[in-house]
Amino acid sequence: MNKLPAFCTAAMVLAASAGQVFAAPSAQVLDAVKKPQSVDPDWRARLCALLPQPCDPHALGLYRLRGAAANSFAVLSAEPLAMARITRDKDAKTWQLERLHDFTGYVAGMKKDAATGLSDTRLSLAPALYPLAEGQWAMAVLQTVSEMYSGGGASFSKADFVPLDDTRAVHEGIPFSCSKMIRACFSEKEYKSSKHCHDESNGSLRIAYEPAGKPGGPYTWQYTWLQSEWPANTPASGTTTTRLHFTAKTTERVSFCGGPQ
Repeated sequence: MNKLPAFCTAAMVLAASAGQVFAAPSAQVLDAVKKPQSVDPDWRARLCALLPQPCDPHALGLYRLRGAAANSFAVLSAEPLAMARITRDKDAKTWQLERLHDFTGYVAGMKKDAATGLSDTRLSLAPALYPLAEGQWAMAVLQTVSEMYSGGGASFSKADFVPLDDTRAVHEGIPFSCSKMIRACFSEKEYKSSKHCHDESNGSLRIAYEPAGKPGGPYTWQYTWLQSEWPANTPASGTTTTRLHFTAKTTERVSFCGGPQ
């Protein structure tokens, strides 16, 4: 793996233009462009043309890189599964591909394993870069399973953290996020009298990074799971939140909104 990929060299490259220095390891969040049409009304078709084919223009998201130049963007694609750094020439109204990180090879490897059950799973990339070591970064390949209920539903996402320009995950099957809502009111009277007509739960992953023990060594990741529970027939003030520390070997400890482990 390229130790210092041209796209993301920690805060060093992405924030260097802004004169920022990040002393401690931290994830670098990509901020969604709220109105991409204002940047380019035809951005979906034009950016799809820069990505591996076939490309679904409706599976794209446009993002900005914190600390990068104003004309620098990132595009995340679910089909194909890829992330690219791109620049926008306002005068020529053109896009230029600066760096492509193609995860289709990783997806192909997943599909070879029949136990993954990908037919019922939606794949996507989380909009963030996760530090592995100095100058080494990974993206979270999310595997999301959704369920629909009468008057409710659920979604469960796990993450494989895959280094940029590599096809081997360094952390696999990590609970990433979940949400669940089950209807608890079934009559007009209940809807009028209940303080809350659903059982709701929401969970999300937090990662803390410890510096390497030696120069160039890997960072240590510490996982924390936060989950809130809002029971039916209870006001919002009755919501409870739990915090659980776990490791890659103890993911079964995570309640995961009662979802599949």
